[in-house]
Amino acid sequence: MTDTKTAGPIEVWLTQSQSNLGVTCTVVHEDESTDTLDVDSLSMRGAMREVTGYFISQGYKPDGRWSTEAETATDGTLEAMRRFKPDGGAR
Repeated sequence: MTDTKTAGPIEVWLTQSQSNLGVTCTVVHEDESTDTLDVDSLSMRGAMREVTGYFISQGYKPDGRWSTEAETATDGTLEAMRRFKPDGGAR
C-alpha cells in the first residue's frame, strides 16, 4: 500500500468481482478526489482487515463498521464501504 494524505475523513470502498478474485480499494477524500490502493488479500474479509490496519497505522480511526453495499449484484460483484477519520492522537 502507498501513503495517502491524512487531511480529513475518508471513505474506503472495497470491490471484488466474481470474474476477478482480486480486491480493488478506492479511497474517496473529503474533496471527492480518489486514490487507488493495492490490496494483497484475495478475500473481501481479509482485505477489510488489511485496509483497516493500514489506515490505523496512517493516523486514522474507523468511524463505524464495514457496510456491504452490493452483496448479491447480478454480476456477482461484492462491494463494501467504511469511513475513517483522522485520529487526534496520530502516531
